[in-house]
Amino acid sequence: MTHPCVDRPSLSSGEIHVWTARVDNNDHATADLLRILGEEERTQAAQFSFERDRGRFIQSHGIVRQILATYSGVDAATLTFARNRHGKPYLVPRANGPNLQFSISHSGNCCMLAVRLDHSIGIDVEKVRDLPQAMNIAQSYFTPGETRVLAALQGVPQRDAFFALWTHKEATVKGLGISLAANLGRLEFQLDPVRSPRLIAWDGDQSLAQRWSIRRLDPSPGYVAAVASVHPIRSLTLRNWNHTGR
Repeated sequence: MTHPCVDRPSLSSGEIHVWTARVDNNDHATADLLRILGEEERTQAAQFSFERDRGRFIQSHGIVRQILATYSGVDAATLTFARNRHGKPYLVPRANGPNLQFSISHSGNCCMLAVRLDHSIGIDVEKVRDLPQAMNIAQSYFTPGETRVLAALQGVPQRDAFFALWTHKEATVKGLGISLAANLGRLEFQLDPVRSPRLIAWDGDQSLAQRWSIRRLDPSPGYVAAVASVHPIRSLTLRNWNHTGR
Protein backbone atom coordinates (compact mmCIF):
# COMPACT_ATOMS: atom_id res chain seq x y z
CA MET A 1 0.00 0.00 0.00
CA THR A 2 1.34 3.43 -0.89
CA HIS A 3 1.21 6.36 1.50
CA PRO A 4 2.41 9.93 0.99
CA CYS A 5 5.69 10.46 2.80
CA VAL A 6 5.41 13.66 4.80
CA ASP A 7 6.97 15.10 7.89
CA ARG A 8 4.84 15.10 11.00
CA PRO A 9 3.09 18.49 10.97
CA SER A 10 3.37 20.74 14.00
CA LEU A 11 0.05 21.93 15.43
CA SER A 12 -0.02 24.28 18.42
CA SER A 13 -2.86 25.57 20.58
CA GLY A 14 -4.92 28.18 18.73
CA GLU A 15 -3.76 26.99 15.29
CA ILE A 16 -6.05 25.60 12.61
CA HIS A 17 -4.83 23.60 9.64
CA VAL A 18 -7.16 23.27 6.65
CA TRP A 19 -6.25 20.61 4.09
CA THR A 20 -7.59 20.44 0.54
CA ALA A 21 -7.36 17.28 -1.55
CA ARG A 22 -8.66 16.30 -4.96
CA VAL A 23 -10.62 13.07 -5.34
CA ASP A 24 -11.22 11.63 -8.78
CA ASN A 25 -12.09 8.50 -10.73
CA ASN A 26 -8.88 6.67 -9.89
CA ASP A 27 -9.58 2.97 -9.29
CA HIS A 28 -6.06 2.31 -8.02
CA ALA A 29 -6.27 5.10 -5.42
CA THR A 30 -9.73 3.91 -4.36
CA ALA A 31 -8.59 0.31 -3.90
CA ASP A 32 -5.47 1.43 -2.04
CA LEU A 33 -7.37 3.65 0.38
CA LEU A 34 -10.17 1.14 0.94
CA ARG A 35 -7.67 -1.08 2.77
CA ILE A 36 -7.19 1.44 5.58
CA LEU A 37 -10.86 2.19 6.22
CA GLY A 38 -12.69 0.88 9.28
CA GLU A 39 -15.69 -1.42 9.26
CA GLU A 40 -18.25 1.40 9.57
CA GLU A 41 -16.65 3.33 6.70
CA ARG A 42 -16.65 0.23 4.49
CA THR A 43 -20.31 -0.36 5.26
CA GLN A 44 -21.17 3.24 4.38
CA ALA A 45 -19.19 3.02 1.14
CA ALA A 46 -21.05 -0.13 0.08
CA GLN A 47 -24.37 1.70 0.34
CA PHE A 48 -23.65 4.11 -2.53
CA SER A 49 -25.56 3.29 -5.72
CA PHE A 50 -23.06 4.89 -8.08
CA GLU A 51 -19.44 3.83 -8.35
CA ARG A 52 -18.27 7.43 -8.74
CA ASP A 53 -19.86 8.46 -5.43
CA ARG A 54 -18.54 5.35 -3.72
CA GLY A 55 -15.01 6.07 -4.96
CA ARG A 56 -15.11 9.68 -3.79
CA PHE A 57 -16.32 8.60 -0.35
CA ILE A 58 -13.55 6.02 -0.01
CA GLN A 59 -10.86 8.42 -1.19
CA SER A 60 -12.08 11.26 1.05
CA HIS A 61 -12.19 9.13 4.18
CA GLY A 62 -8.92 7.40 3.36
CA ILE A 63 -7.17 10.74 2.86
CA VAL A 64 -8.59 11.99 6.18
CA ARG A 65 -7.12 8.94 7.89
CA GLN A 66 -3.75 9.53 6.25
CA ILE A 67 -3.64 13.19 7.28
CA LEU A 68 -4.76 12.58 10.86
CA ALA A 69 -2.21 9.78 11.13
CA THR A 70 0.59 12.23 10.34
CA TYR A 71 -0.40 14.28 13.40
CA SER A 72 -0.80 11.24 15.62
CA GLY A 73 2.36 9.46 14.47
CA VAL A 74 0.54 6.15 13.97
CA ASP A 75 -0.58 3.97 11.07
CA ALA A 76 -3.71 5.33 9.40
CA ALA A 77 -5.53 1.99 9.59
CA THR A 78 -5.21 1.90 13.40
CA LEU A 79 -7.11 5.15 14.03
CA THR A 80 -10.40 4.68 15.87
CA PHE A 81 -13.44 6.89 15.39
CA ALA A 82 -16.69 7.25 17.32
CA ARG A 83 -19.73 9.55 17.12
CA ASN A 84 -21.32 11.92 19.60
CA ARG A 85 -25.03 11.69 20.37
CA HIS A 86 -25.83 13.90 17.37
CA GLY A 87 -23.82 11.75 14.97
CA LYS A 88 -20.72 13.91 14.57
CA PRO A 89 -17.61 11.72 14.19
CA TYR A 90 -14.58 12.26 16.39
CA LEU A 91 -11.18 10.69 16.73
CA VAL A 92 -10.79 8.55 19.82
CA PRO A 93 -7.63 9.93 21.48
CA ARG A 94 -4.79 7.61 22.32
CA ALA A 95 -3.01 7.56 25.65
CA ASN A 96 -0.54 10.47 25.73
CA GLY A 97 -1.58 11.40 22.19
CA PRO A 98 -2.81 14.79 20.95
CA ASN A 99 -6.49 15.67 21.39
CA LEU A 100 -7.14 16.22 17.70
CA GLN A 101 -10.46 17.75 16.70
CA PHE A 102 -11.41 17.55 13.04
CA SER A 103 -14.16 18.13 10.52
CA ILE A 104 -14.46 16.80 6.98
CA SER A 105 -16.48 17.94 3.98
CA HIS A 106 -16.48 17.01 0.32
CA SER A 107 -18.35 18.23 -2.73
CA GLY A 108 -17.71 17.28 -6.33
CA ASN A 109 -14.04 16.31 -6.52
CA CYS A 110 -12.93 18.58 -3.65
CA CYS A 111 -12.33 17.18 -0.17
CA MET A 112 -11.47 19.43 2.78
CA LEU A 113 -10.33 18.62 6.31
CA ALA A 114 -9.98 21.08 9.19
CA VAL A 115 -7.83 20.11 12.19
CA ARG A 116 -7.39 21.79 15.57
CA LEU A 117 -6.20 20.81 19.03
CA ASP A 118 -8.68 20.56 21.92
CA HIS A 119 -11.47 22.78 20.51
CA SER A 120 -14.33 21.67 18.27
CA ILE A 121 -14.22 22.73 14.63
CA GLY A 122 -16.48 22.59 11.60
CA ILE A 123 -15.93 22.91 7.86
CA ASP A 124 -18.13 22.83 4.79
CA VAL A 125 -17.28 23.03 1.10
CA GLU A 126 -19.75 23.30 -1.75
CA LYS A 127 -19.39 23.21 -5.51
CA VAL A 128 -20.97 26.41 -6.76
CA ARG A 129 -23.63 25.53 -9.30
CA ASP A 130 -27.00 26.69 -10.56
CA LEU A 131 -29.62 25.59 -8.06
CA PRO A 132 -33.20 26.32 -9.22
CA GLN A 133 -34.61 25.24 -5.84
CA ALA A 134 -32.31 27.54 -3.84
CA MET A 135 -35.11 29.75 -2.54
CA ASN A 136 -37.18 26.73 -1.51
CA ILE A 137 -34.19 25.44 0.46
CA ALA A 138 -33.70 28.88 2.00
CA GLN A 139 -37.31 29.04 3.16
CA SER A 140 -36.87 25.66 4.88
CA TYR A 141 -33.47 26.17 6.52
CA PHE A 142 -32.66 29.89 6.65
CA THR A 143 -34.08 32.58 8.87
CA PRO A 144 -36.77 34.94 7.52
CA GLY A 145 -34.26 37.79 7.44
CA GLU A 146 -31.69 35.77 5.47
CA THR A 147 -34.38 34.58 3.06
CA ARG A 148 -35.56 38.14 2.40
CA VAL A 149 -32.04 39.27 1.54
CA LEU A 150 -31.57 36.34 -0.86
CA ALA A 151 -34.97 36.98 -2.47
CA ALA A 152 -33.88 40.54 -3.28
CA LEU A 153 -31.03 39.16 -5.38
CA GLN A 154 -31.20 37.54 -8.79
CA GLY A 155 -29.01 35.31 -10.95
CA VAL A 156 -25.35 34.89 -10.10
CA PRO A 157 -25.40 37.23 -7.06
CA GLN A 158 -28.21 35.19 -5.50
CA ARG A 159 -26.47 31.90 -6.30
CA ASP A 160 -23.16 33.04 -4.82
CA ALA A 161 -24.83 34.50 -1.73
CA PHE A 162 -26.78 31.28 -1.18
CA PHE A 163 -23.68 29.07 -1.21
CA ALA A 164 -21.66 31.49 0.90
CA LEU A 165 -24.44 31.54 3.49
CA TRP A 166 -25.00 27.78 3.39
CA THR A 167 -21.31 26.98 3.95
CA HIS A 168 -21.07 29.41 6.87
CA LYS A 169 -24.18 27.98 8.52
CA GLU A 170 -23.24 24.34 7.99
CA ALA A 171 -19.64 24.84 9.18
CA THR A 172 -20.92 26.49 12.36
CA VAL A 173 -23.48 23.77 13.10
CA LYS A 174 -20.83 21.08 12.51
CA GLY A 175 -18.47 22.94 14.81
CA LEU A 176 -21.14 22.97 17.50
CA GLY A 177 -21.44 19.21 17.06
CA ILE A 178 -25.22 19.19 16.68
CA SER A 179 -27.65 17.92 14.04
CA LEU A 180 -27.73 19.89 10.82
CA ALA A 181 -31.35 20.03 9.66
CA ALA A 182 -32.79 20.99 13.04
CA ASN A 183 -30.35 23.82 13.73
CA LEU A 184 -29.48 25.67 10.51
CA GLY A 185 -32.42 28.02 10.99
CA ARG A 186 -31.38 28.86 14.56
CA LEU A 187 -28.26 30.65 13.31
CA GLU A 188 -28.69 34.20 12.02
CA PHE A 189 -26.13 35.65 9.62
CA GLN A 190 -25.93 39.12 8.18
CA LEU A 191 -25.47 39.01 4.43
CA ASP A 192 -23.23 41.61 2.84
CA PRO A 193 -22.82 41.65 -0.97
CA VAL A 194 -19.17 42.70 -0.57
CA ARG A 195 -17.98 40.74 2.48
CA SER A 196 -18.57 37.23 3.78
CA PRO A 197 -21.67 36.44 5.86
CA ARG A 198 -21.27 37.50 9.49
CA LEU A 199 -22.74 35.55 12.40
CA ILE A 200 -24.93 37.80 14.54
CA ALA A 201 -27.07 35.50 16.72
CA TRP A 202 -28.22 32.04 17.79
CA ASP A 203 -31.94 32.02 18.58
CA GLY A 204 -31.62 35.78 18.98
CA ASP A 205 -28.75 35.45 21.47
CA GLN A 206 -25.69 37.37 20.30
CA SER A 207 -23.24 35.80 22.78
CA LEU A 208 -22.48 32.87 20.44
CA ALA A 209 -21.35 35.29 17.74
CA GLN A 210 -18.86 36.77 20.20
CA ARG A 211 -17.35 33.36 20.99
CA TRP A 212 -17.12 31.88 17.49
CA SER A 213 -15.19 32.81 14.39
CA ILE A 214 -16.30 31.76 10.90
CA ARG A 215 -14.00 32.36 7.96
CA ARG A 216 -14.68 32.05 4.25
CA LEU A 217 -12.31 29.95 2.14
CA ASP A 218 -12.00 29.64 -1.64
CA PRO A 219 -10.20 26.30 -2.05
CA SER A 220 -10.25 26.12 -5.85
CA PRO A 221 -12.13 27.69 -8.78
CA GLY A 222 -15.82 26.86 -8.66
CA TYR A 223 -15.88 26.01 -4.94
CA VAL A 224 -16.61 27.96 -1.78
CA ALA A 225 -16.00 26.85 1.80
CA ALA A 226 -16.12 28.06 5.40
CA VAL A 227 -14.45 26.95 8.61
CA ALA A 228 -15.82 27.65 12.10
CA SER A 229 -14.35 27.33 15.58
CA VAL A 230 -14.25 29.07 18.93
CA HIS A 231 -11.94 31.95 19.80
CA PRO A 232 -9.09 32.41 20.07
CA ILE A 233 -7.79 31.43 16.62
CA ARG A 234 -4.14 32.38 16.52
CA SER A 235 -3.51 31.30 12.93
CA LEU A 236 -5.12 29.47 10.02
CA THR A 237 -2.90 27.61 7.58
CA LEU A 238 -4.05 26.24 4.22
CA ARG A 239 -2.38 23.06 2.99
CA ASN A 240 -2.76 20.81 -0.05
CA TRP A 241 -2.65 17.01 0.02
CA ASN A 242 -1.87 14.85 -2.96
CA HIS A 243 -0.41 11.46 -3.79
CA THR A 244 3.13 12.67 -3.18
CA GLY A 245 2.49 14.49 0.09
CA ARG A 246 2.00 18.13 1.10
